[in-house]
Amino acid sequence: MSTLENPSVGSYNVNRDYWRQVNESEGFDVENVSLPPNSGVITGLMPYDCVRCKSYPDPVMVNLYAKVGLHRYNMFKETNFKLDSLVKFNMLQHCLSSFYITLLAHDPALDPLEKTFQVKVNDIKVRCLHIRCTVARLKDEVIPRKPFVPHFHDTSKEDGFFKGELPDWPSDNALNDGKRFYLVKESEWQANDWILMYLELVICADGRLTEKEHVFSQLEILQVAIETGIEDVEPPNERLKATRANVYIKFKGLANVLTHKMIFESGEHVERKAVVRRVLDKHGSLTISGTFCGGRSTQKQPSVALQNGKKIQSCQKRPRSD
Repeated sequence: MSTLENPSVGSYNVNRDYWRQVNESEGFDVENVSLPPNSGVITGLMPYDCVRCKSYPDPVMVNLYAKVGLHRYNMFKETNFKLDSLVKFNMLQHCLSSFYITLLAHDPALDPLEKTFQVKVNDIKVRCLHIRCTVARLKDEVIPRKPFVPHFHDTSKEDGFFKGELPDWPSDNALNDGKRFYLVKESEWQANDWILMYLELVICADGRLTEKEHVFSQLEILQVAIETGIEDVEPPNERLKATRANVYIKFKGLANVLTHKMIFESGEHVERKAVVRRVLDKHGSLTISGTFCGGRSTQKQPSVALQNGKKIQSCQKRPRSD
């Protein structure tokens, strides 16, 4: 039976050929990937040229994802590459996407000339900050090839102290515990621009509702603390370089917080809090997750319900009277 008589076979062959071509550049150079006419719909990578076309999806978030890749590279190489511009990117057409970004960056301390980088960032969850950067390299860098996987189906996992839900904002007494937390000096958070990047990622994460960078112009960081799970680090500011850390950021200047199923007080004067976790594992994957602290749930949680004519107390435990 020919492929004309069996459309499913023809569609399979077209998809297989498409991903074979994508695999040749590991997802970064797909603009010349050819498909036969009348090949039907393929849910593949959507290419965007950031030089010729200034209008593309999620511009602020893609820009931040490019910075995440440079952040991963800088942590590994102890460099200080800064993003200059985006060249292009390809993304999966899913609610949970993977971004294959080509960008230009330079390190002022090494060479003023721009270098071309390739960065891959995967969305892990929707409506919150939870991403994983698995590729961050110079384009011409020779790196052993791994099996190409369009999305993030890797085995990287947080472990130990950094496994599970993000922590709540610590009490003032806890923050004063120098063995557990390092209170970052203002000069240090200004010198480490990844701290502001973490905050911007949290703000953008919920449905990519921030489409204009001017939202960030009024942000003012008030306090930063870092927790690494390791006591007695000397000197204490070495925790800024930790591969695993919870970063606590207090700030103001954001008029409204847009978070799924949570309500926050409005106004740029309001002091807000965010917690961000980073884990750079032994395989080189950088996972970043984060959320706002505080707020009120929009879900109704009645304390008393009626069922079969009887009162049912809420599932929350009451303190014992004795």
